[in-house]
Amino acid sequence: MPRAHRSLNATVLIMIVLALTACSVVRVAYNQANLLVYWQLNKAFDFNDDQSAKVKGAIRQWFQWHRQTQLPIYSQFLTRAQKEALAPVSPALACERRTELEGWGRKALDQAVPAMAELVLSLTPEQIKHLEQYQAKTNEDFRDDYLQDDLEDRQAAAAKFVVKVAEVFYGRLDKAQRDHVKREIAAQPLNAQHVYEERLGYQREFVQLIRRLQGQNATPTQAQQGLRDLFQQFFDPPREPSRRQRQQWITLGCQFTSDLHQQTTPAQKEKAAQRLRDWEADLRILSKETP
Repeated sequence: MPRAHRSLNATVLIMIVLALTACSVVRVAYNQANLLVYWQLNKAFDFNDDQSAKVKGAIRQWFQWHRQTQLPIYSQFLTRAQKEALAPVSPALACERRTELEGWGRKALDQAVPAMAELVLSLTPEQIKHLEQYQAKTNEDFRDDYLQDDLEDRQAAAAKFVVKVAEVFYGRLDKAQRDHVKREIAAQPLNAQHVYEERLGYQREFVQLIRRLQGQNATPTQAQQGLRDLFQQFFDPPREPSRRQRQQWITLGCQFTSDLHQQTTPAQKEKAAQRLRDWEADLRILSKETP
């Protein structure tokens, strides 16, 4: 949804949990993730009692589907990734794996569309205004974190974020590796400003879609198609320069991933492989559990 299909997408939240917690916590975190998703959605929309009950039920159903059908796929991915982490990773391989991850997001969003369509058709004018206020607040937070007035501060914030994610996998990066990240971030033609502008565009389109659907007294089927069309534009921008920028971002990201992996030591590669093994074990257990 309002870049919501990123910031509120359950799959993304799950991936963040996996990336930022120790493996001993992953199973507990996943089993509580439905509460986190509801909390985030409620912050955005301020549900009434009827909506709250329906959304909670839809989230439970989504996680049942996800646990049974998607976690086994993720486990298989992690099995391959363990071996790949010990060897050089080419830009082509990085892009191939990225495409797989994107496929998870597409499927997860599509599974959520019917419930999302029912929700957007039920929103009141006050809730739509609340959503816009929520968007404005999250945009303010984004500007504070990544759009400082000084360019060097912006680059430092971006580099800090990338280093934090990399260290989840590899352990602590040394000075030469951190300096490599800083240089690569500074050289990128696309930056946080581009992300921010894209974010604003998708937020506007989402709110416009809600108002258009409600103004047309759309059916649930029409609302579902409208949401699917919007999400498709997110993954496959129909217009320039967004389409070109997205492809450029992907290409550069794959090259960056390959280069950073090349900079790591054998011990760091082994640490990454072990982290992936731990996650795989947790996901296999989760996929067989009944919450």
